[in-house]
Amino acid sequence: MAPINPKDMSRTGGSRKQKLVARHNGPPPGESWAWVTLDLLNSHAFVTLSVTALRIFWRIMAEHAAHAGKLNGRLRVTHDQFRKRGCTGELVADAIEELEFKGLVKVQRGRAADGTPHPNYYQLTFVGDHEGSPPTSEWKKVSAERCVQWGETERAARAQKRKRKAKRQKKSSLREPELARSVNTEPAPPESKAA
Repeated sequence: MAPINPKDMSRTGGSRKQKLVARHNGPPPGESWAWVTLDLLNSHAFVTLSVTALRIFWRIMAEHAAHAGKLNGRLRVTHDQFRKRGCTGELVADAIEELEFKGLVKVQRGRAADGTPHPNYYQLTFVGDHEGSPPTSEWKKVSAERCVQWGETERAARAQKRKRKAKRQKKSSLREPELARSVNTEPAPPESKAA
């Protein structure tokens, strides 16, 4: 190996080539961005995701980047926003449960009450949350067997559970009035007495 010359900047990280690489391969200045580690991309939890779950994951990542990474745990994404990303409505719930099962996302479920819908809040588990807590990294604990379990048994069991819950809770449309209108709103004509 050649001796290191202190005037030679090619080995010290200060070379012109390395500065160009850092400038052109880093995040664009002034734009929002989010990072994903190589460990996450190669994990069993990520590699075995369905196409719909991947689309939902990247939509949540886009929301995370849009808030400069400061609202993790309070990320709001609606079903309409998922549908605009190419997810069909009936598969959104299944894909969200898959992301939860594989430890990539935590969900705080919203509900509709008093005629006002409350959205779900999402937290990515591989980055810290909005309160300053460290990442939980639950996806690291997911084994290949657990991913197979999702595809073979767990997905169908959770779909049945959602169907039973939907049958128990008949949801009324938020657009319907609370009181049904009477069919005849005009007063009845007075009856005439025949003598």
